[in-house]
Amino acid sequence: MTIPKAQLLDVYAVAALGKELDDRVQQLLMAGTIATTWFSWRGSELIGAVVGTVMRPEDQLVAYYRDGMSQFAKGSSVQRLFAEALGKATGTQKGKSGWVHSVDLDANVVMNSGVVGGQLPIAAGWGLASVLRGDDKVTVCTFGDGAANEGAFHEALTLASLWKLPVVYVCHNNRYAEHTAFDKTSPVAHVADRAAAYDVPAVTVDGGDVPTLWDAMGTAIERARTGGGPSLVEATTYRFRGHTRYDPMRYIPAGEVDEQVRADPLPLFRSWLVEQGRATEAELAALDARARTEVEQAWEFARDSPFPDAEELLADVYAS
Repeated sequence: MTIPKAQLLDVYAVAALGKELDDRVQQLLMAGTIATTWFSWRGSELIGAVVGTVMRPEDQLVAYYRDGMSQFAKGSSVQRLFAEALGKATGTQKGKSGWVHSVDLDANVVMNSGVVGGQLPIAAGWGLASVLRGDDKVTVCTFGDGAANEGAFHEALTLASLWKLPVVYVCHNNRYAEHTAFDKTSPVAHVADRAAAYDVPAVTVDGGDVPTLWDAMGTAIERARTGGGPSLVEATTYRFRGHTRYDPMRYIPAGEVDEQVRADPLPLFRSWLVEQGRATEAELAALDARARTEVEQAWEFARDSPFPDAEELLADVYAS
């Protein structure tokens, strides 16, 4: 299918925003200006940008800690998420969860898991809720390749398949789970190869190939929405930075990161948009500038926001 120009620009805008935010946070962390838990997503910005853009506003997103772009594409506020990362009262959870556990119910981002694989069965639960309610909402769950080695992966796909739940599982396979290469922990070449054991349709695509990923997501979401059950989409990618900012990446062969950075999917997608006549340099430059402005405004908002009052320690502990 031909992707409308407006949606292609939306994908680029979200990916550019994700890149700028990650770069800015890294600068602030290295300077000692802020202290927060942050897992870099540089290299995989296009995956989340596509996933969140393909989804309907009412669809539910269960995210993981290395995927801010799907949340931004769903409408989450970068200002409130930045504030949450810094533990500020203006954050999405009033500064109580930090970035890796933030949610945004206004954007139907219903979970963001800092527990590896913890989100997989939760997504099945959201899918079951849709079945019980009789609505046509689809739950999309993102996770990393490391989570595919958790028991939760087996449990979630088994139940989702048995009950034909409207869930799409999206694996960001960046080739390294924390400090271990995927090929040292998996007897098969792709996470998608495992889906056959659960009778779940699966496909592996290049996470930097926007049209192919768009088609794969559209097919999987439509299947889920029309009662066909779950699917697994594996998007191959690469993280340019360590698991955390303290990770020297000594487990990666010399020169590999530099080689991958030279093939950064974001500038390649930018060039493709221009070459295919889908966008002009001026349009993309304007989106780049907007991303820089949004990130700077988000930093200033988070920096200047207050910390929660001490009384907040006893608030939100129990449901009312």
